[in-house]
Amino acid sequence: MAFDAFLKIEGVEGESTRKGFEKMIEIESFSFGARNPTSIGSGGGGGAGKVSLSNFNVTKKSDAASPALFQACCSGKHFPKAEITLHKAGGEEALPYLTYSFEKVFIESIDWGGAGGSDDRPSEQVSLAFGKVEILYQPQSETGAAAGAVSASWDQMAVSR
Repeated sequence: MAFDAFLKIEGVEGESTRKGFEKMIEIESFSFGARNPTSIGSGGGGGAGKVSLSNFNVTKKSDAASPALFQACCSGKHFPKAEITLHKAGGEEALPYLTYSFEKVFIESIDWGGAGGSDDRPSEQVSLAFGKVEILYQPQSETGAAAGAVSASWDQMAVSR
């Protein structure tokens, strides 16, 4: 399924012109994960380790937000909140079906890359470190109506939900 994704960070303006997402940062792709190493042996139950959350990494085109993200990375500026929303591609009133909400956000890295030819702008890889994350999934019916949402969260500083 194709999706449209947007990043919102207070004080950082992107170039989205989509209705309801004006001035947000358009995202081309992302990666994020959680790992909880364990050892399962012949002695019985497996001991759980401590969860390790990866940074939330996004790929985007260079835009009006690029200098602010670079400056935040260089200066160590923290943002109280950031939010990434995914929507089914197309349509005027797209309902978000997946939302990642972050607290205590830090731009850990920003990397540019590009090649001549068909690319109109260089791409960027931006890595967001964070203290807390909440993931909200909003199922949708065939008609696009919202069904019951499900969510999970983790606070890395408190090591709890």
